[in-house]
Amino acid sequence: MFQKLEKQLIAGFDLEKNPFLYRRLVMTTALLVTTLFVFIAFIFINYSMGKYLLSVLDTLVVSATSVALYQLVSKKNLEFAASFVTSILFVFIVFFTYTNKNENFGIIWTLTYPLFVIPILGSRNGLLLLLVFFMIILPMAYLGIGEWDHGLWNRTAFLRYFIVVICVFFTAYFYESSSNSAYDSLIESQKKEQDYLNMLESLSVTDQLTKLNNRRYFDDQFEIEHEKILRYSSKLSLIMVDIDHFKQVNDDYGHQTGDTVLQEFSSLLLSQTRSTDLLSRWGGEEFMLLLPEIDVTSASHIAEKLRQAIEQHRFSHHKKLTASFGVAEVEPNIDSKREAILNVDSALYQAKQEGRNRVVIYHN
Repeated sequence: MFQKLEKQLIAGFDLEKNPFLYRRLVMTTALLVTTLFVFIAFIFINYSMGKYLLSVLDTLVVSATSVALYQLVSKKNLEFAASFVTSILFVFIVFFTYTNKNENFGIIWTLTYPLFVIPILGSRNGLLLLLVFFMIILPMAYLGIGEWDHGLWNRTAFLRYFIVVICVFFTAYFYESSSNSAYDSLIESQKKEQDYLNMLESLSVTDQLTKLNNRRYFDDQFEIEHEKILRYSSKLSLIMVDIDHFKQVNDDYGHQTGDTVLQEFSSLLLSQTRSTDLLSRWGGEEFMLLLPEIDVTSASHIAEKLRQAIEQHRFSHHKKLTASFGVAEVEPNIDSKREAILNVDSALYQAKQEGRNRVVIYHN
């Protein structure tokens, strides 16, 4: 039964983002339920004693508390419920202190107020309400010196009470503040850890020179796309690209210039492809393009477009470059992955053998 009530209470609240929210919910609900039953009892007690006005006031409190409880459980309005119950507690303790005087040292109950208010309202709002509360209670306590019944109540007793008020006040405040600070530090630490893990994951699937996807990432995505063509008989094509005479660039201009050319070449290819296509650095000066939902004829047109763009581009070392392209379609059978890579590699080899700077389609 209690588990069902708890599930209904926390439903609709994001407790993962704020672990202190659960505490606020439980404390607010507990105080509302307690207030409800206490004032229901007061209704009958005051009515039986002939205090009809107080009985009516108790009825109004019960009605208002019921509304607040409904707002919390059904409407998920925690702020309204929290403000209501702390206000009711405020009025009740002030009224109790005023009417009870120092009978059996009843003023001691005022020290419980910070223990509820700050956890329910939070440090800032709780602090403001407590300042108002003790601005009322402390003068009442001081003016009652020498008049309240039962127990020695003089300036020394008042000073002791005042010191305890300060201790309770700041203990509750700093406990809440330190808890929030500790939670913020934990969240920040977890965020940094997640950022670091994300960075490691990115490094593991990214080619550090060109910032393209690396071969490992290509293999993973190729597996996914291959499963799709097996299941849905969709189209899937591969384009393998190799920069012509790239070794000469390194020999003539140095490897640093060669790296710059590879970066420019990667950016040029990326700018000419769709967002759904997967461009990866295959190794050295070779690149692989995975084209979902594209047949071999359309893939060859894309390859020709890329070939022309490369041929017309002037790279930073002020020399023209060309590239050779192999194109192959992935067949929808279990062994087609390995075959497709061998096929597209064979088509690229043929393009180089035929004089480079051309597109060759693999044919069975």
